[in-house]
Amino acid sequence: MIDKYFRRPIFWDYLLSAIVIITALCLKNHGLIKLPKEEYVYSIISDLSTVSLTMVGFILTLVTVLVSFKSSSKIEQPSNSEKNSVFNIFFSSILYFDTVRHLKNGIKSLTLIALTGYTLKLTVDHLKYELLFLYCFGAIVVIIMTIGRSLLILSQIIKIQQS
Repeated sequence: MIDKYFRRPIFWDYLLSAIVIITALCLKNHGLIKLPKEEYVYSIISDLSTVSLTMVGFILTLVTVLVSFKSSSKIEQPSNSEKNSVFNIFFSSILYFDTVRHLKNGIKSLTLIALTGYTLKLTVDHLKYELLFLYCFGAIVVIIMTIGRSLLILSQIIKIQQS
């Protein structure tokens, strides 16, 4: 199942986000969720955008470290893999490029969440702040899924280093 997720993680993140938004809208329409005060919604949007941009910084740092390590690692000969560490083999494999691609897509996704949040906050009429309220649900899902995916990738890299 996790392999299927990693084939198209952004698609699954935003699909789950859309499902959560639709569920929240249905719950709101049935009176099970009430809109909070407008100030709270604007504050939550700011917080989500800030968290998103902060996580972009952390993931960008991780990508920078990976790229730096790759540039300093050298594989002597592909046929003589006994002399090479597992980490050096990782840098020469397709897994390295998949890892960097997933992390870059996470950066793009979180940046989109932050910029969308700030844009909505600036442009949505205060009488229609229900849109902002629903956006918060979707943003939370995307942020959690992206952070989870990045932590999963990081934990797998740490496992490689341990072996």
